[in-house]
Amino acid sequence: MDNDDTSDDDDNHGVTSILTPSELLKIGLNLVGFTRRRIRRAKTTTNMKRFKSFFGSSPGVIAMIWEDLQKTRINEARVPPQDRKIKYFLMAMHHLKRYPTEFEREAKFDVNIAWSRDWVWFFVEKIQALKDEKILWPDDNFGTDVWAISVDGTHCWIEEPQHPIWSQDPKYFSHKYGTAGLNYELGISLSESKLVWMNGPFRAGLNDVQVFRDQGLKAKLRHCGKMAIGDGGYGGHPYQCSTITNRHDSKAIRTFKSRALKRHAGQQQPTKRAGK
Repeated sequence: MDNDDTSDDDDNHGVTSILTPSELLKIGLNLVGFTRRRIRRAKTTTNMKRFKSFFGSSPGVIAMIWEDLQKTRINEARVPPQDRKIKYFLMAMHHLKRYPTEFEREAKFDVNIAWSRDWVWFFVEKIQALKDEKILWPDDNFGTDVWAISVDGTHCWIEEPQHPIWSQDPKYFSHKYGTAGLNYELGISLSESKLVWMNGPFRAGLNDVQVFRDQGLKAKLRHCGKMAIGDGGYGGHPYQCSTITNRHDSKAIRTFKSRALKRHAGQQQPTKRAGK
């Protein structure tokens, strides 16, 4: 890819360009306008909050993603040495967190609109391609645990798709955003902090229990002899999804389910927009 500014690249021609979390913290904060003096004067916790507010995740997580993009065995996800531009990678992470307009990005990062657009989507698509390596159902099917995952749908708003007759298509309507959207089904392991199932996108008008019932997860859980924990919207499938509204649960089980769903909601990152 062409670039208007090659001075940002310290190591584009080595085998890997690995950065530590502390290095990424400084690079990221400098990139969004924090001076070295301001960074040094702040507590580590403050700098971490600053970083996450702009890039969505901690420097440690982003450092691992940066390393994975260089070492992955998935060709579609691997970033070749000449394209390892840390500035544009961080701009892509900022895009996923804040979704700025192109003019906002131009002013914030002092970059050409066209180049920045190409680079941001280059890295977004590389990160997206890592899902086949990262979102994996465990080989042991969660061992002896009966309850395997918590499950819920998350919506992403999109531009209104064209309809042959009407100005709006009700099948895409997201009740969470009040506009057109897509629905993704997410399953998070109960035994570790890890996303192990992602299915979609589906039109937002298709509700969570319809996706669960008809799009593969219910059948997979049945095959494995496991159960998911879901909110009240997942009623009607007691052998594959145990809901928080089950009246037969003991107090301890109700507490466990509530904690599992709160943890699920806390780990989901709301997405305002899907698509390029």
